[in-house]
Amino acid sequence: MRLHKYIYKIFKAGFILIVVGHLNIFIAGNLRAQTTLNSLQFIDPKQNEVSFPFKFINNLIIIPLEINNSDSLFFILDTGLNISILTELSLGDSLSLNYTKQVTLKGLGKGNPIKALHSFGNEFRISGVRGYYQHIYIILQNVFNLSSMLGTRVHGLIGYNLFKEFVVEIDYEKKMITLHRPETYKIHHKRKSKTLPIILDNTKPYIYATVVMNDNTEVKVKLLIDTGASHALWLDKNSDPKIKVPEKSQKAYLGAGLNGEINGLIGRINSIRISDFEFERPIVAFPDSSSAGFSFGLNGRNGSLGSEILRRFHIIIDYPHNLITLRPNKYYKQPFKINRSGIELISPVPGIPYYTISMVKKNSPGDLAGLKPGDVLYSVNHNIAKAMSINDIYEYLQGEPGRKLRVVVIRNGLYFVTYFYLENLFN
Repeated sequence: MRLHKYIYKIFKAGFILIVVGHLNIFIAGNLRAQTTLNSLQFIDPKQNEVSFPFKFINNLIIIPLEINNSDSLFFILDTGLNISILTELSLGDSLSLNYTKQVTLKGLGKGNPIKALHSFGNEFRISGVRGYYQHIYIILQNVFNLSSMLGTRVHGLIGYNLFKEFVVEIDYEKKMITLHRPETYKIHHKRKSKTLPIILDNTKPYIYATVVMNDNTEVKVKLLIDTGASHALWLDKNSDPKIKVPEKSQKAYLGAGLNGEINGLIGRINSIRISDFEFERPIVAFPDSSSAGFSFGLNGRNGSLGSEILRRFHIIIDYPHNLITLRPNKYYKQPFKINRSGIELISPVPGIPYYTISMVKKNSPGDLAGLKPGDVLYSVNHNIAKAMSINDIYEYLQGEPGRKLRVVVIRNGLYFVTYFYLENLFN
């Protein structure tokens, strides 16, 4: 098949829909044939490991990636993703890519599959690692809003083609990733660490855990290990009759997937156990079948384990040997937090501390206080928004129930001052 050169250049930034980070992608046609990848390798053949820093925003790992000698692009590192996806470019970005043909992508959400370009023959470079003939899928429609949601430049997502080649060590405390050569890597057991088997099924990693429902019923579950999901835990209530949605749960907009909105319920369960590690009262999302029905029951899975739990460990993910090592870090005992305000924010110009309200849940504290979509955030508790990151602001919105917030927004050129108390959504 003749290769064509595709120059991907955008002179005007566009906006795309918000995403939680939980992605499961299916490609019409022969997935295995389309995603055969050339190996990523250390540039220095004598090197056995390389380390580099990452950004950690809204529980998502963001790493630098160069494609075909481009400037640094920024991709979310996603174990739940079996392909690499270019989701957006911004003002002044340019990128030269090869492509072969148009394909159809299917992911979470209620909408229809979308069109994308399947590109191969590309060079990827990540710190001291390089790979030729790499595959990437270019989404032609504006379906995500990663940059605006996270308040920083994000161009896409990368997953399996990095994890399959290396032992990947993630230090959430230092915000550092170390890639180890599998042939020379040796497990160094440290105090309180546990090494567990993982199941690699169609390029995706799974782990077994035990969830304890609110009636004290214990359920053994198979969970996707998903660094690209900001939640703690998703469970499919249809995968096992013993998985029960908590009585004190609430309807929730869980985000947007590749094919539209993801809705469902959120609530707390008694606990989750992973080997000897136990977390009490985690917040669990139960997506409805119309939002994610195609992925329910896939590979015998019962749900997914997201970064709100994974970030509590120093993690070593070893696809070549089907292992994962977990060691508790300083975040291990932190309480599970949730946005208690009912408002969601975006950054219309990523990288600039300018935030607007994108969504207000009906009858939430923010709604009853008079806040509206489109309001420009000026301050929270006398702290000026332009001096804060989007993570800083969400720290306020995820505060303890009953905490009083003073919020100032700008609407139609006028300042609007309001007060509300953060709500105890469920016990």
